[in-house]
Amino acid sequence: EESRLQLEQLRLGLTTVVSPDCLALWTWRHLEERVCGIPVVDVQLLRKYARYDMISPEAPEVSYLWTTLQGMTQADLRLFLHFVWGRSRLPPDGSPKWAEGFKVVHQTSGGDPDTWLPTAHTCFFQLDLPAYSSQEICQERVLFAIRNCLSLGIA
Repeated sequence: EESRLQLEQLRLGLTTVVSPDCLALWTWRHLEERVCGIPVVDVQLLRKYARYDMISPEAPEVSYLWTTLQGMTQADLRLFLHFVWGRSRLPPDGSPKWAEGFKVVHQTSGGDPDTWLPTAHTCFFQLDLPAYSSQEICQERVLFAIRNCLSLGIA
């Protein structure tokens, strides 16, 4: 009973955009996925919606990135999503929120790419990926970036 008033207000807000009859057709899990995204970060789903710009999907550094992501814990995957998108959940497969996909772009600067950190553009769901020379360097740099470069301050 202590949260009855709050739940009623939430329900009232939902029914302003979705008919109460339609709400009854959804389970709470389906509704949560549509509103908040899927709670488990699925690397294969992210890969399905990946788009590449100025870099080949077969480039070694792209392979290093996917291997790094597949080896991450769910906590680190949520940090990765926050780093590249400012969110901690992926939208469901087929959602219009995937319109532009996850963009992987070749990062260029002067000097040795093995010393660079990846750069992200959260507004565009984009990762600028340096041409790392090994899986180990890619993993080290990506993990450092997602754990230490939190410019949005909302992780």
